[in-house]
Amino acid sequence: MLSSRGVLATGQETRKHRVGTRKSSANPGLNISRRDFLNGAALGAGGVLLGAAAPAAAQQAFRARRPSLAPDWYGYGGVGDYRLSHGNTPEVVAAAHRLRDGEFPASLDGLGDVEDYDLVIVGGGLAGLGAALEYVKTRQSGQTCLLLDNHPIFGGEAKENEFNVDGTRLLAPQGANGFFVPPAVSDPERASGDARYYAELDLPREFKLQDWPADNEPLRFCADNYGYLVRGLQDNTSVGHYFRGGETAPGTWAVDMWRQRLANAPLSAASRKGLWQWYQAGATRRFDSDAAAIAYLDTMSYAAFLENELQMRPEAAAAGDLFMASACGLGSDAVSAYAAYQLPMPGLSDMPPASLKRYSFPGGNSGYARYFLKRLIPDAIAGQVEFEDIITGRINFAALDRAGQPLRMRLSSTVLRVAHDGEPGAADTVSIVYTRDGEIRGVRAKAVVMATGGWMNRYVVRDLPAAYREAYEQFQHVPFLVANVALTNWQFLYKLGITAAIWDRGEDDFGYTCNIRNPMQVGDYRPPLDPGQPIVLSFYTPFFYPGLPVKAQCVRGRTELLSTTYAQYEEKILAQMQKLFGSAGFEPRRDVAGIILNRWGHAYSVPFPGFYGGASGRAPRDVIRQHYGRIAFGHSELDGLQHWGPAADEGRRAFTQVRDALQG
Repeated sequence: MLSSRGVLATGQETRKHRVGTRKSSANPGLNISRRDFLNGAALGAGGVLLGAAAPAAAQQAFRARRPSLAPDWYGYGGVGDYRLSHGNTPEVVAAAHRLRDGEFPASLDGLGDVEDYDLVIVGGGLAGLGAALEYVKTRQSGQTCLLLDNHPIFGGEAKENEFNVDGTRLLAPQGANGFFVPPAVSDPERASGDARYYAELDLPREFKLQDWPADNEPLRFCADNYGYLVRGLQDNTSVGHYFRGGETAPGTWAVDMWRQRLANAPLSAASRKGLWQWYQAGATRRFDSDAAAIAYLDTMSYAAFLENELQMRPEAAAAGDLFMASACGLGSDAVSAYAAYQLPMPGLSDMPPASLKRYSFPGGNSGYARYFLKRLIPDAIAGQVEFEDIITGRINFAALDRAGQPLRMRLSSTVLRVAHDGEPGAADTVSIVYTRDGEIRGVRAKAVVMATGGWMNRYVVRDLPAAYREAYEQFQHVPFLVANVALTNWQFLYKLGITAAIWDRGEDDFGYTCNIRNPMQVGDYRPPLDPGQPIVLSFYTPFFYPGLPVKAQCVRGRTELLSTTYAQYEEKILAQMQKLFGSAGFEPRRDVAGIILNRWGHAYSVPFPGFYGGASGRAPRDVIRQHYGRIAFGHSELDGLQHWGPAADEGRRAFTQVRDALQG
C-alpha cells in the first residue's frame, strides 16, 4: 500500500467533490453519480446459469448469485454514451469466471422461442466489425446476420471515455489508440490491414491539432499515448524521466534525457554508455524472408537476443521493457525477438525518422470502430457520413437492433455456448446460447464467426476439436490498465517543462508512464491546449514482472487488476502524482476533476518465443485460423502484435471461410 498519508487523507472528500457534480454539455440532463457505476455483477448480462436447469429455475438461481467482485470495484465512468462501459464491466468479469467454472446451459432445450439467422458474429471489436463489413458487402438478398457483444457498447478495447470539466468536453481512449496514416492504395480489395480499411472507409489523411501559443515556453506534444515511448519519436515530445532519490533525498528529473544523450541522467558512466549503445543500435540482422526471420528470432526473447547475440548489458533489455510491455503486454524477457523485429526496437530495426507522425482520434481507436459502424448501420451514429459527425456524434442505440435490417447488433449479450447441431462435418446449423437482461436466449445460424478472444472461445465453443483446445492452451493473456485522469489544469507539468513522464518505479509506486496529448480538433470538438485549462492525463499501465515465467506474470498481473478496488487505485494514482509533481505545485483537490479506470483482464495475447512457429514453423495460431464445420475464428490476438487493421483482416478471413455455408 502507499504511504503518502498527506494525499490519501483527502481522498474521500476529493471523490465526493468530483464524482456526480458535472453535467455534459452535449447531454445537459445527465448527472452521473457514483451509484450509477456500481452495477452489481448479479445484474444483467453477467449471469451464467447452471447447466440443466429449466429457464424459471435457472433464472431464480441466477438472481441468487453473488457478485464476484467488490461493489466498489468498477468506479466512476464519466459522462456520455460510453459511461456504463469502461474496460471490462463487472458483469463481463462475472460471466467469464462462471464460464470458466463450468456454469452454463447445456443446450437450447426449454428456452422457448429460438431465433434463426444466416450468420452470427460473436464479438463487436474490430475483428467482429471486419467480419460484419465483409458480410454486408457480399450478402445475398434475404440473408440476415446477428452480431452479439457482451459489453454495453461496441468496439472491444477500442472505446472511449468522456469527461465534462466545467463545460469543457474531453475525450480519451479506453485502450487502443495511435496510428500512422498508411500509404494510399488505389484498389482496397487487393490490400490488407490498415491501408485496406483506411481507403475503403474513406478516412481523412490530414488532421488538425491544437496550436501551442508562441508566447508560451516551448513544449513538444505527443498526439497519442505511445509515441513518446518509441525510440526516435521520443524527440518529438517533451519527456521527463523521474529518478528516485535515497531514503531522505528527493527524486530528480532528467528532461529530454535521450536528446541530451543521457548527460543529465543520474546514472553511472558504464550505464550511460550501455544504454546509449542500445538506443543507437540499428538493424544488426538482415533476413531474406519473413519465414527466415521467424525461424531465427522466434526461438529467443528480445532480452536474450540483446544479451547473447549482441553482448549488451542488462540495462538494455530493461530499457526496452517499457515499450515492449506497452505494445505486447510483457517485457523483453518474455516477448519473442521476432515481435521486437516487427517493432522499431534497437538492434533489430533502424532508427525511425523523427519526421514520422503518429495521430490519435479523440477517443483513440474508437474512431475506427465508429467508422465501421457508420458503414454497417448508417443510422447508428447521428449525423452525416462525415469525419466530424462519425467521430463525435452521439450513438443511436435504438438503431442497432431493429427488426428487418440485414445486420442487427445486440449489446450486453454474453454468449455462453456455441456448438454444431450434430457432427461438425454434417450439421446444417449451429446453436448459440446467450444471456441478456437476465434472460437466457437461443439462436440458430447457418454459420458462426467467433470474433472473440481465445480465453473465452475455449470455454464457449462446446464441440471444439482437441487440436484447437491444445492450441488455445498455449496462448498467454496478460492484463492492462488505462487510467484517465481529468485535470482542471496542468500548470505543474508546464512548470516542469514536460508533457510526458516516465519514472524509475519504486516498490509502492503506481504505473510507469503518463502523458497529455495534443488533442485532435474535430468539428465543434475543440479542447484547449493551455496549462490553465482542462486536459486528460493518461496512465497506460502494463503488468510485467521480469524474471518470472510468462504464465506466472500473466496470473500475477490479473490478480492485482481484479483484487484492487477503485478507491485503492484512486489513492495510488493521486499519491503517485503527488510524488512526481508535488514539488511543481500539484494539488489533487484543486487539479483533479475525475478518474476513470479501464481494466482489461486479457488485453494482450503475449507473442512469446515460439508464438510465430519458431524453428519448426508450426504455430498454435495456424491451427486456430482453420475453420471447422460451420464455425470460424478471427480475433486480433492471432496476429501477434494486436492492431486495428490486422484485427479487421482476421474477422474478414474468418467470414470468407464460412461464407459458402450461408447458401445451404
